[in-house]
Amino acid sequence: MLYDGIGLPSHVRSEMKPRTSPLFLLAALAGWPAVCAASTIFTVLLRRHQSLGSSLSLIGVQAFGGLVAVVVWLVLQKWWIARFKKPATRFILSFIALAALTAGACAGIFALQFWAYFRHWHEPIFSHIGLIQFVWTISAAIYQYAVLGVRQLVPLAMPAGAILSLLVNDGLRIEAHGRIR
Repeated sequence: MLYDGIGLPSHVRSEMKPRTSPLFLLAALAGWPAVCAASTIFTVLLRRHQSLGSSLSLIGVQAFGGLVAVVVWLVLQKWWIARFKKPATRFILSFIALAALTAGACAGIFALQFWAYFRHWHEPIFSHIGLIQFVWTISAAIYQYAVLGVRQLVPLAMPAGAILSLLVNDGLRIEAHGRIR
């Protein structure tokens, strides 16, 4: 039996390959940030409490966070998620990874932007107090994003993430392991 270097028989590994065509990768790299930005625009317009012009930085954070997340997600998809045999397991891992990576990347970018604003009133970062201020500012920004920013992704990005996870794993195939009555 031939092994492919990661501990799986080559015939098993060949059955589990996710979609990695250049067109699919390009669509994912361009489409996911656009979906994240569109979801934010939709949410801002739906709530009518802000103008679109004042939300451009938030839209940019969501789009750039979506780009960072989809790059990491595609690597995880190829090297970790594709190892699982069951399509349902691959789908749920893929969906959870995409959602968590998107929220985490957006929160991280928001936190750095938040810190860049408040650093003018902080001590130098390499001092003891400056390091404490940095940690607390970043923590507060991540909390604020978790409470207020993640809901910007829910209307369009979460359903699109489920569809993207289905597409990358060639859809779910329901197989009966016994007689269906």
